[in-house]
Amino acid sequence: MSSLYQNPEERKRLNEKMMRDGFVKNEELKLRKKDGTPLWCSVTAVAVKADDGTVLYYDGIIEDITEKKELEENYRGIFENAVMGIYQSTPEGYHIAVNPALAEIYGYDSPEDLITSMTDIATQLYVDPRRREELLNQLMEHDEVSHFESEIYRKDGSTIWISENARTVRDSDGTVLYLVGTVEDITARKRVEEALKKSEEQYRQLFEEMKDALYISTVDGKFIDVNHSMVDLLGYGNKEEVFALDIEKDFYHDTTQRAEILRMMKQYGYVKDFEVHIKRKNGERRVALETSRARKDSRGHIVGYEGIIRDITEKKRTEEALRNSEKKYRSIFENVSEGIYRLDAEKRILDANKALMDFFGYTMEELKKIDPGKLYKDPGKREQFMKELMEKGSVRDYEIEYVRKDGSIAVGNEYAVVVKEGNDTYIDGVIHDITQLKEAQQEAEFYNALLRHDVANKLQLIMGYLEILLEETLNEAQQELAEYAMQSALTAAKIIENVRKLRVLQAGEERECIKIDEVIQGILNEYNKTAREKHITMEYEPYGREIIATDSLREAISNIVRNALIHSGGDTVYISVSESDGYALIRIEDNGVGVDDHLKEKIFDAGYKGKESKGSGLGLYLSKKIIESMGGKIELNDKREGRGSVFTLYIPQ
Repeated sequence: MSSLYQNPEERKRLNEKMMRDGFVKNEELKLRKKDGTPLWCSVTAVAVKADDGTVLYYDGIIEDITEKKELEENYRGIFENAVMGIYQSTPEGYHIAVNPALAEIYGYDSPEDLITSMTDIATQLYVDPRRREELLNQLMEHDEVSHFESEIYRKDGSTIWISENARTVRDSDGTVLYLVGTVEDITARKRVEEALKKSEEQYRQLFEEMKDALYISTVDGKFIDVNHSMVDLLGYGNKEEVFALDIEKDFYHDTTQRAEILRMMKQYGYVKDFEVHIKRKNGERRVALETSRARKDSRGHIVGYEGIIRDITEKKRTEEALRNSEKKYRSIFENVSEGIYRLDAEKRILDANKALMDFFGYTMEELKKIDPGKLYKDPGKREQFMKELMEKGSVRDYEIEYVRKDGSIAVGNEYAVVVKEGNDTYIDGVIHDITQLKEAQQEAEFYNALLRHDVANKLQLIMGYLEILLEETLNEAQQELAEYAMQSALTAAKIIENVRKLRVLQAGEERECIKIDEVIQGILNEYNKTAREKHITMEYEPYGREIIATDSLREAISNIVRNALIHSGGDTVYISVSESDGYALIRIEDNGVGVDDHLKEKIFDAGYKGKESKGSGLGLYLSKKIIESMGGKIELNDKREGRGSVFTLYIPQ
């Protein structure tokens, strides 16, 4: 008998059971046929014993279950190796059996890990436990459910989407014994579906919000979808009005354009930037570019068209205006008195106007060929100019000496800017010919020097002689004439001094810390005699701090105080210093007759003076220039209370 068993241990185990229990039932054994082929059998047997209990023999039935076992092995292989998750679970909510694929889908280490860890499917598996209840309800009603989608938790707490196919297994009484089902991970598909849904929503939103007009039409000339821009472009109130249009008659101004578009569609399948003239509801003609393509079915037949209509009416008008503008500015470019040029990336001349050619004495062809550095008297100046230009992007008021074709020297004020046009870089510049201006300035400087030195020296001699003369005994007429002569000489000297100070302002002065209290007190002391003679009280409350200003500030204040003493007609002059918003404020007030509104601007003009004034008209003008040279300003206002004027000097600190 032992030779019948593939594994002799199974015979031994069978005997032990028979001796112990007295029977076996459906005991599966792997035997061997005579030819050696394996044989699976199911054995049901009892031990026949003697009266004393000794086993005499076994009486039993052997059933060949080889085919059944092979089927089970096949099903077991499918179960274990299936890519899809497979389970057997109870209606109460725990798993009886699961395959490795299901454990992997759910994120468990093994089927055993899943079965032992998950004791309540509804709460542990489903994100929404009601999905388990819905699944059971459908199974109880229909015994089978397909494509039941749910979001579930994996072991690590992350969530995925699954699709279940399940059915019930019932006994002969109809009682549900367990559920069997398959599970597919559809997370990727759900994400694609969600992305597709979002994409469709975005497409629809994009379709509706595009500034260009979009349409879909039929082959027989009807719009079946348009966006809001299309409705607005055509001037209708809603899409339904557009859908009612006959495209050939109601959309195109020229019906031959529709025919040409259809011809190209048939030949090429699309048209791109085809210029058309379209009608608005009110009959207005608009110019547009149409880009569209044919929509085809699976057999390649054209079933409609879809396209974009871009309104270029304003662009066409702008282009026309630009062409006219270019003509206009080309005329200006050619006829303006300043020399204008354009340099390429190598800093060679690309273009120049007639004024520049006349300035240098070269033709356009000659300028394009010449090394621009040779146009400068000092080539180093040009290198410095170009270096500063490339660092800053623009340079203005750059005074340079140039060499003309005939060798003469010219002086220009050059302005240039770096220009980017796409990927190209250019330098555009202007040269203003100041040769005659410089010559005039040099001549003016000569006369200024002559006035300041030679004439001033002569005046000093004249005043010296007049002082000697006034010390002599003169009759009344002689005395009066000598005094008039002295006054005229003093006025002339004052004018020369003012001119000198204006020249100093042009050259520029350094600002420094000024003891403003000492400056103002010195002015008051200077005019003390004049104030007493006119019965005017001068008041000043010391500021106690220094301010930042130039030395010329004293002259600016002195001129205004002198003007108040002589011309205000009041009996009080009050000076104060304060600070506000980064400025030092110097206020000079009087209680005189004030200044008429129409004179408040003129009073600071060069040479302006009142009818009774014997001065040069440069005093207040000089004060204004001094304050402006420091970046400040002067304001003249009426006093808020009482009569009089207030001069306010704003000096940045």
